[in-house]
Amino acid sequence: MWRIVLFITLFCSLALNVYFFMQISVYSIESEINQELNVIKKHDVVRMKTERGNDIVSPNSTQIVAIKIKNAIISKDYFIAIFLINTLANDYKAESELAEVRLFWLEATKALIKEGFYINAENSISAYLSYEQDDVDFLHQQIDLFWQQQLSISAIRYAYEMQYHVFNENKKRDVLNFARELVQQKTDELIKNNLWVELQDFIEEVIIFDPDDVNLQWLFVNAQYQLGEFELALNAIEPFLNLSNYKIKAQALLEKIKAALRKPESIPLSRQGQHFIVQAVIDDSFQVSLMLDTGASISLISESAFETLKQYSNVTYIKDLNLNTAGGQITASTYQVAEFSIQGYIINDFTFVVSPFISEENDGLLGMNFLRNFDFHIDQDNSLLILKNK
Repeated sequence: MWRIVLFITLFCSLALNVYFFMQISVYSIESEINQELNVIKKHDVVRMKTERGNDIVSPNSTQIVAIKIKNAIISKDYFIAIFLINTLANDYKAESELAEVRLFWLEATKALIKEGFYINAENSISAYLSYEQDDVDFLHQQIDLFWQQQLSISAIRYAYEMQYHVFNENKKRDVLNFARELVQQKTDELIKNNLWVELQDFIEEVIIFDPDDVNLQWLFVNAQYQLGEFELALNAIEPFLNLSNYKIKAQALLEKIKAALRKPESIPLSRQGQHFIVQAVIDDSFQVSLMLDTGASISLISESAFETLKQYSNVTYIKDLNLNTAGGQITASTYQVAEFSIQGYIINDFTFVVSPFISEENDGLLGMNFLRNFDFHIDQDNSLLILKNK
């Protein structure tokens, strides 16, 4: 029995201590705020010109609170800032001070993001949105904060969710368009870098927020084609053949898909001594005979073939490279063409080296910058190059 009595006594003692601690904490915060407000009252006077001349006018209570909020924002004490802005909001005469404080807070938040103080910016945004959850400007700052940290999915999700913070159809449409612009920026970046797997993953996440975005669905079909998922792309492309904005390009992609489905896995090679020669096409217009060389990291085209190629295709200079050859190290220029293919197996933005390499029987070397894009095997007995999409 005495144990039960002792336990109840200890529990009551602990509860009283917690209660008194909370009361002291609240009293301390209120005391601190009141002390600082009194300091502002004494020292932060505003010199104002009146019709009678220059008078010294003490700030009124709302101006004092506004000054205190700004000081709290500067010192990043957002708890006090929120406490005070709620106090200011209860004063119907403080409309101009509220607008001024809001603008000050917004500009301070933008500065934090610009300078890379992301944790402080997050605290600032969260604090203000706890006061006014539908403030579009602060919601935009949250999106920008995610974007600057390369948290693109979080930024885009937040952008779509802004629709629930605006209350007329025009603004909802603007918010939706803004979210889709962010999506377009990200997809453009992934496509530019040929990151097709990443593009598929990205679209699968974003389509949840915007299942009606036809352009996202179209990009997904393109990613399937680029990744060699031809059967899936063939099934997915059908709806676009009847859409006026997509009909022409969908038909063009459909032809590529059908051609890819027809292309052989076994490509015939011709022999040149102990080596094998394969026929390739550049930009769908210029044919070259290249010797397979799995030891070459980059493909090579002879100077004579290159001079002829320039008559049929636009080539872009990239840079000079130092190459190790049997005769020693040489400097050669690298170039890029839009498309390089071997019987339907296509590599876009294909890079090669131009070299004084001369052979009457071929135009250069086919290196690993083409072959590594596929699962490949050289069937030497039957003179075949076996290619499969990875």
